[in-house]
Parts: sequence; C-alpha cells; structure tokens
Amino acid sequence: MGPADFAPLGTDRRLALQLVKTTVQEPRSTLHRLSRDNLASWYRFRQTHATCTICGHRGTLLYELPDATILGSMRIGILRETLRCRSCCGKMRDRLMARALLDVVEKVCGVRARSIDDLALVLPDGLRILDTDANGRIARRLAHLPGVVVSLYRPELPSGEDLGDGVVNVDLEQIPFEDGRFDVILTTEVMEHVRFADKAHAEIARALSPGGHYLFTVPYDETLEHTWQLIDPETDEFLVHPPHMHGDLGMRDEGIKSYRVFGRDIVDELGTVGLDTTFRWVDDEASGIFHGDLFVAQKTAEKVALEKA
Repeated sequence: MGPADFAPLGTDRRLALQLVKTTVQEPRSTLHRLSRDNLASWYRFRQTHATCTICGHRGTLLYELPDATILGSMRIGILRETLRCRSCCGKMRDRLMARALLDVVEKVCGVRARSIDDLALVLPDGLRILDTDANGRIARRLAHLPGVVVSLYRPELPSGEDLGDGVVNVDLEQIPFEDGRFDVILTTEVMEHVRFADKAHAEIARALSPGGHYLFTVPYDETLEHTWQLIDPETDEFLVHPPHMHGDLGMRDEGIKSYRVFGRDIVDELGTVGLDTTFRWVDDEASGIFHGDLFVAQKTAEKVALEKA
C-alpha cells in the first residue's frame, strides 16, 4: 500500500502527512499553518456543505491549512488553492473556473448544467473549447468530447506536437491553431508563468472566434495600477528576491517561476488585442466559492472587423 492509498488527496490523513513533511522541511511554515486563524478556518469548512461544480458531489470541504504569509507575499488568496472537494479533490479555483465555463455555455448555447460531469453529457458538438491544463479536473472530464482540445506545454518540443492521449503541446506565445478556432479558451494560473504574456494574449485573441470567451485566473492585486514584474522577460533576470516559485499550497518546495503579479492595467492591455475584459469577485457559498477572483474576456466586434479588413 502506497501513501496515496493510505492517505488519498482530499482527506485529513493526507493533510496530516503534509504537515509532517512541512515540519521537517520548513518548521516555521508549520507554525504559520497551525495558527489560530487557520485552525478556526479548518473547523469552519468541516461544517460547511457545498455542491461541487466539477463532479456534483455535495459534502464538506477540506481546508488544508495553507501558509498565509507565503501566499500573501505572492498576492494569492488564501482560499484559492485549498478548500478541496472531498470527492474529486478540486480546489476552490477549479470550481470557480468550472462555474465560469458552465455560465458561458448556458449564455452561448442555452444549455444548463450544474457540474462539469453533467456538462459532459450535454455539451453541444459545435462548441469548440481549448483547456490549457490537460491535467486539470475540467479537462479530464471533457477531453473526449468533439470540439474540445486539451493541452500542456513542453518547451523542448514544437508547439502543436501530439503528446499522446489526445493532448497537444501548445506554446501560448505561438498557438498552433488557425484564426477563430475556439469559442472558449481556459487558462488557470498560467499567464504569470508565460515569459511574454502580451504575445500570448494576442495569440489567444487571434484563436478566439467572434464573440468568443477567454476565462482565466492569475495572481492579481487590484491595488496595483501596473503589473508587478518579478522577472525581466527579456533577460530572464530575477527582479525580486526571493523569487516567486509557485507550488502546491504555496509551500517552499521547488516550483515554477512566476514572471509577474498582474495589476489593473491588464484590462487595458487585453483591450489593445481586442478582448473586452472584466474582473469579478465571485461568492457562491452553495458551490464552495468564497471571494473567488476571476477574469472574463470576450473578443470584441472591433477586433473581428480589424481581422477582416
């Protein structure tokens, strides 16, 4: 029996093992994770019932006692990377993206579903979706459907290469699909890791169909007028020390380097490539979403007109 059998993800046993690991690797972080506020939140969410927008399971949520000091320094909300569904193990941000996709499908196609599992049964064949996290819980449930493309990024391989099991290698700075291919594009905690986000956003706008939707989450600080650059994208030089390395629950394991924390100027920047963008705080306790942060962008008529000119 392996650790995953003894302590599956989404269980209190797994949380206990994580705490033991943190105690050995970063004792100070354990003290932060076992703070009075964290323990109060753990107890609160053990009593909170929600219906998961991914799998449809109704039950209590697992609050994994994240280190608020680390997440705060990275401008990541303390609840975003935790509050796992005890059935599918989706985090709060996963349920937030699922709800956003469900809302768009209902708006565009008139098809209503309560969860991604339900959506997989009724998703119209003509709706074309690109989910850039093939390992994510939404992609796993929709990848087999016509019109749905799921991707990962392997920088050592050409953009567009088949990675097997229906997964495409996609470099967002050079998306390997024709103009207007997709009606919906999803990126979850991706754009902060893209070296040239402006190029990626221009490519996303190009690959969207007229009126298409781009749904995404990123580290965002609405008090910042301008995006905070953590790494110079031209030289790849770290501008902030210690660097922001993103990993599970904000723990100090080796992770993926983050180039930026987005500020309010992201809305105007997306506007320059023809994406009409709004930032939303989402509260939906029934779905286990508490002050979730989400961007919804739509390809504008002006962008379509320019492409046709």
